[in-house]
Amino acid sequence: MPINMKRWIACIAPWMVVTAAWAQNFEPVSVQFTTNPISKVDAYQLGDHCYITPKLAKSWGWNITVKGDEIEVATEGKLFRVPTQKRNNELVLSLTDSARYLGAIYEWDGDFYRVLSRIRNVELTMTGLQVDSTIKFKPKMMRLSNPDRLVVDFVGAKLDLGEDNKLPSWWRVGQYTDDTARIVYEHPASVAIPIINGAETRQFKITLPEIGKIPPGEVKTPIKPVGTNAQGSTAVPILRLSEPKVESDNSDGTVFSVNASEKLVVPPAIKYVTPTKLQITISNAEFGKAIDDKLAGSSWVESVEQIDDGGMAIFNVNTKRPMAFTASTSGSLIRIRLFNPGAGGTLAGKIFVIDAGHGGKDSGTTFGKLNEKNIALPVAQKLKDLLSKAGASVLMTRDSDVYPSLSERAQLANKSNATMFISIHVNSIKLNNGKSGGITFYHQQDPIGRLLAECIQSEIAKTSKIPDLGAWSDRKIYQSGFKVLRDSNMPSVLIEMGFINHDYDRAQMTKPDFADRMAAAILRGIQLFLGEKY
Repeated sequence: MPINMKRWIACIAPWMVVTAAWAQNFEPVSVQFTTNPISKVDAYQLGDHCYITPKLAKSWGWNITVKGDEIEVATEGKLFRVPTQKRNNELVLSLTDSARYLGAIYEWDGDFYRVLSRIRNVELTMTGLQVDSTIKFKPKMMRLSNPDRLVVDFVGAKLDLGEDNKLPSWWRVGQYTDDTARIVYEHPASVAIPIINGAETRQFKITLPEIGKIPPGEVKTPIKPVGTNAQGSTAVPILRLSEPKVESDNSDGTVFSVNASEKLVVPPAIKYVTPTKLQITISNAEFGKAIDDKLAGSSWVESVEQIDDGGMAIFNVNTKRPMAFTASTSGSLIRIRLFNPGAGGTLAGKIFVIDAGHGGKDSGTTFGKLNEKNIALPVAQKLKDLLSKAGASVLMTRDSDVYPSLSERAQLANKSNATMFISIHVNSIKLNNGKSGGITFYHQQDPIGRLLAECIQSEIAKTSKIPDLGAWSDRKIYQSGFKVLRDSNMPSVLIEMGFINHDYDRAQMTKPDFADRMAAAILRGIQLFLGEKY
């Protein structure tokens, strides 16, 4: 049966989809997962789903564990379970569900199935350009002349940007091919940017010289190009990195430093892989020698992994509990501070303010007769019950269909000297089915808020069955951030559980057990942040 006909049938009625799926045979298909080679074996179509063998998943670097009638997958820093089917007595797992949990873009093209990294953000920061995605892509840079411009291809990725992603006219962003996004920086300063083609990544940065931030027409002085070698590619000195050294260690945390052989041109990129694993990536660098997997002198670091990958030096720092971090560079010195968020222990005796978004006259975002305020409130009420049973004191900004102002919500948390402020919402964009996934926001670059967001979002991703778009700074939405987070004096997050105008997310959010699952996941995230076992 042609695939288009199958999709047409899938729109008729849910019970017909289930019946048809079991009646069909597995049909061999080709599959592409981001930058991995196209596989013409070990992939099959059943209904609208693509299934793959564990052998193929393992060839992509996935860790696979059979758990009853499900398979547990660990990849891209995420852990989730997907259903299995049997094909000729061999277990196969749903790539479609896996891609959904990863927040990837997945699509059929005839009998070819493609899973790509979703580029969800392209923005100019204080230092340059930053690109964020849900799973890894491979950046490839090249320089062109007449006019001078820098081209960056993101192989294995597709653009999925909101309406607020606006760049100056000398930046061009587009989809170059089906599986490659492209950014072009047409500016005289492009000649001063080193060409560095490194490892696969979920975050890519270009550091711009100050003159590169002004309109091209206003550049009046010549710009010195970076050096080139005999082959015409950029010749940038490779930094040699020292072994990490602990500068201080106490009950509050650990400070360690890494020395480079020369002054750093590009600051290190640091992100959470999981709440207990930090990844530090230093561009155009390599390690001076192999290091032990322990960080001697640190009571908070479990182990350190060292990876040299195509001009990128990567430290994975595994901590004994979730830790907040700050980072600074001075000349050739990189200093990382890991610190306990300071609100450790049990839930008992702590004060939480739970904010169900909108309410009363403000329905929030809507789809048909469904509205945000009525989805958020049951989750907030369930969370209140769970926290109360654990011995915490809980204040609700609203416990019925009323509307407290944004200022009143934050003031309640501040006046009660709350331990934590949790605001619960549902997302939407202009285009129906334009974006799917859950996000937990923290304010600006607050390290403790970021850690709380990472802990909560990591737990939500395991059980919500809605794609995981990660933890985001609220700067990505508003320069000044969200008011309820901006005005709160304690660790605070704003959870967007999914998109009300996306069919898949909405179907999950309207299931009878959704509020229970979400509340339990948020509770586990809070416990993870506090260092309490659950």
